[in-house]
Order: sequence, then structure tokens, then C-alpha cells
Amino acid sequence: MKKNILVTGAGALLGQGILRLLQVSDFSKKIFTADPDPRSTGHWLGDYAITIPKATDENYIEKIEEIVLEHKIDAILVGTDVELPIFSKYKTKLLNNYNCRVVISSEEVIEIANDKFLTASFLEKNNFPYPFSVMANNKNSLLEIETRLGFPLFAKPFDGARSIGIKKIENHDELMEIYDPRSNLVVQQFLSESEGEYTSGCTVVAGKCKAIVTLKRDLRDGNTYRAYVDENTSKYDEFIIPIAEKLNPDGPVNFQFRIFNGKPIIFEINGRFSGTTPLRHFFGYNEVEALLKYYLFEEDIIAPKLKKGIVLRAWSDLFVSEEEYKELNVNKKLENPAAIFYNFKL
Repeated sequence: MKKNILVTGAGALLGQGILRLLQVSDFSKKIFTADPDPRSTGHWLGDYAITIPKATDENYIEKIEEIVLEHKIDAILVGTDVELPIFSKYKTKLLNNYNCRVVISSEEVIEIANDKFLTASFLEKNNFPYPFSVMANNKNSLLEIETRLGFPLFAKPFDGARSIGIKKIENHDELMEIYDPRSNLVVQQFLSESEGEYTSGCTVVAGKCKAIVTLKRDLRDGNTYRAYVDENTSKYDEFIIPIAEKLNPDGPVNFQFRIFNGKPIIFEINGRFSGTTPLRHFFGYNEVEALLKYYLFEEDIIAPKLKKGIVLRAWSDLFVSEEEYKELNVNKKLENPAAIFYNFKL
């Protein structure tokens, strides 16, 4: 039976990664894409493109409900961070009223994952390794972390992503400069890159981590541009799995960590699919397909046997005709969008 799947955030790297994996998923489906901007690349990676209000608009969820009802959407995959709190709030309503499954965690999990200070607090409370953290809006806390850890330190927005807004604090004067009663910066233990940076994608259902894929990665502009699986990348899985199960997300969750004293110290949790989700497919695990088959077809999730190797990311291009762009821009919808895909073999 064909399933109708809606992917939001068609203009985001995350949304496009989800769409790529959905395209190659092994079940009958019609892919609907949603994004406020008609120029979003992801609109041409599905079967039916729809422009929607921004997530901050008052009528956002009403429009989503209209789409779900009109097109009989079976499942929604969320492609931007800003939409996560909204969908976590309305997931039960969408399931009960329309039998539409939103693949997203609870409001509590999303809140912990979206706030780096709450992330550190969750880890500390549950006796997991954590980066000692304080908020830059409290001068006494800043003096405490200086006394306890010394320098250097990391300062970053508590709700930031992709390394945006990160500052390395080298001395007392720099630490005092960032103090502000209204500051959104969290100051944390500095974690060295000497042993590399890792990202673990976990699939958790009913409190159990069914699959985990850990990648070592190289970053550029906050995004992964090289990723590795070798004989060493899975050695931290035994540390991450208990954390994933204690957090208890509903579906995908991503942990980013560095190594300190031989143990992974998590500095960021994403309570969603991640930018490295499509990379895990190359090593042998399509987590989008696995979760949709679990929720929509009641198929069990099987831990993958991973291939070893390196993913090197590269740009590719889509050419969209003026006629198609105008139709989507004016009518707010476009069925069977058709773009010309150009890889390196022009």
C-alpha cells in the first residue's frame, strides 16, 4: 500500500538529506515537500511540492493540518530545528485526529536537546560524563568555572548549531567580557580535538537503542565534509547506548562528542535526524527507511553490518525551469516537479 510522506524544511541541508534517503527507501510512497521558499532545492527532490508559512507564523500548524487532511499524509519527517518544538507539541493530535505519525520525540527530549546547558545538566544528573557548564549571565558562575577548570574554555549560544557563535576563551579578561545578565552563552569545558570529533546516530524505539552508527568526522563551516567508519569508530558505542536509552527519544537522536580521558564527552544532542543521516546510508544504514517501516508497517529495526570507508562530500546542482518555478511560486503547489540533475559529469 502506497504511503504519503511529508518532509518539511525542504530548503535545509537536514531536510534534503531526509529526502535523499526517502527516495531510495524500499516501499511504495508519494513524497510531499514543504518549505516557505519556492526556490528550496528539496522541492525538486519529491513528487509534490508545497509552499507553507514560516514556522513562526500563527497559521503554521493550521496549514500543516490542512495538508495532512487533504493529501492523507501518513507520516511527517521534520527537516528544520525551528519546527521541532511545534511538532513535538502537536504529534499526539496529528496521530489521534488524522492517523498521521510524526517521527519526533517528546517535548521534554526536544527541550533537553535544544539547550546545551540542559544537555550538560541531563548528563550530570544521570551520572554520565559531561562538560562542566555555566551560563554567562551569572558572574559568580563564570568565576567558578575559571577556578575549577582554568583556561581555555568554550563559549557558545545555548541553542546554537553548526559551531555558529563559538568563542574560545583564553584568559580572565576575555571571560569577563562575555558576562551579560541577558547573555544566551553557555561556557563549557574545552574539549581538545586531538583524538578527533565523533557523531553517533541512534535509532531508539520503546526505550531501546535498536541501531547505532558512529562516525569520525572532519568539519568545515560547522558541517561534516568527511566521515569515516573503521575498526575504531564503534568502540564508543557502549558508552553512547545507555545515554540514548536514558534520554528515551522516539526515533532518531544524534550525539556529538570528543574524547577526554578515554571517554566520550557529549557536547551536543540533536533530538532528530542529523546532517550526517544520509552519510550513514553509505556505510549501510538507512535510518529514515528503518523508522518508517517500523512505524507504518510494524517491521522490526535490525542493527546494520557496516561497511568501512570514507565519505567525501561534494556539491551537485539542479536546474529548474522558469515555468516550474513560477508555477510553484504563484500556485503554492507543484505536482511532479522535474529538475535536471547535474553531478560532476556535465
